[in-house]
Amino acid sequence: MVATDTVLSRARLDVYVNLSRAQRTLSKSLNEFNFECIGSTQTDDEQLDRAHDQIVGPLEEFRKCHIGGVKENKKKYDKKTAKFCQAQERFLNMSSKKPGSAVVE
Repeated sequence: MVATDTVLSRARLDVYVNLSRAQRTLSKSLNEFNFECIGSTQTDDEQLDRAHDQIVGPLEEFRKCHIGGVKENKKKYDKKTAKFCQAQERFLNMSSKKPGSAVVE
């Protein structure tokens, strides 16, 4: 029985030593851990939301209003230019059929 008690006491002592070591490691880790305070510093999500609101949102609005308007105007200009060129070609074809008024290029 004495040997068994000694073995149990030794095992119990080892468990206490390991527990003490684990508690010290945990307390050291908790002391080194830093929480970010909400309100004083911004989290990553808050920074991304703010960047989106300040940069991406206005750029999208600019693209829709100004660049989209320019594209629409370009389409209108291209259509009118095509119509003008067709009308000019018809006029030149008609005028070239008239005697003495041929256009030489």
